[in-house]
Amino acid sequence: MPRFTDNWVVDRTMFDYVQGGSCACCGFPHIFAPGGLEGMIGAMSDLETDAANDEINAAKASPWPPDLRDQIWGDRLLLRFKMKKEMRVYREFLEGVVISNNGADKGEEVRIKDAVPILQQFCVDELSPKQLRGIFQLPRSELTEQLKSKYKICSAYAIVFCGVVDQVANFKVTGYGVDARIGSENDVTEEQFEKELKFEKVGPGFCLNISTSNNGNEGAVNEEMLSMFLQRMVSLAGPTLLARAAKTSHNDDESDSDANGSEDASEKNESKTTSFRSDRRVIRLLIARYWADRLIAKYNEAHTAAEEGVQ
Repeated sequence: MPRFTDNWVVDRTMFDYVQGGSCACCGFPHIFAPGGLEGMIGAMSDLETDAANDEINAAKASPWPPDLRDQIWGDRLLLRFKMKKEMRVYREFLEGVVISNNGADKGEEVRIKDAVPILQQFCVDELSPKQLRGIFQLPRSELTEQLKSKYKICSAYAIVFCGVVDQVANFKVTGYGVDARIGSENDVTEEQFEKELKFEKVGPGFCLNISTSNNGNEGAVNEEMLSMFLQRMVSLAGPTLLARAAKTSHNDDESDSDANGSEDASEKNESKTTSFRSDRRVIRLLIARYWADRLIAKYNEAHTAAEEGVQ
């Protein structure tokens, strides 16, 4: 079996779980799911109808024991619930950036997209290429640590999560197509971010080509890459956590097409097994949020220092 495919994640999860990989302190808490497995899968708003049906059929044929399977789906929902509550943090920050720089009349709607050129200028003028490279790095182990410490999820889903992080890091090996969906108002920032995301085993881990280095010197900021990330940062504010593909037909193969009509190789080649496409999208979303949080901290730190200097 090729490594890092969806079947590989299924088998790795089963192996690690049997070997005692799940956290013993968590056990199997009762999951309040009146609709059972079908209800939990149906509650995943980023899954299209046909994709959800495929997941239900794959789950029933899965080698995972029912209690393991149900706990994984329960924690998938829990993670998304907690992440959705955090979207307002990014909207409030972006609105604050626009208002503090451009002003706004009372009751006037604030266009958070207007924060992109302001933040772009801040990054280019106030941060060095070396500082930006430091912001846009993420060790692979930090993702699993965030799942456990920030979101308090250390059950069987943590095993799945760890396997899918490896899958994202080695995504080119799988031969799968693009996971991203096109968002509202034809927003393609998720797809652009997915295509530009890199993983380096020796060094920073997950990273973006945010700046160039010149024989160890400072180099220059890749402003096109920076602009792409800042637009992705705007999408973190919602309106949805993960975009859902627009329907392109009513055919049986509808779930294999995204808004561009491209096929998802993981669904096409492994339709009888659980697809981890949605988990991969969540992991890339967590990476984008991690970098957004670091950039927000830098921006707030600089403006706090400036205000104190004026006083």
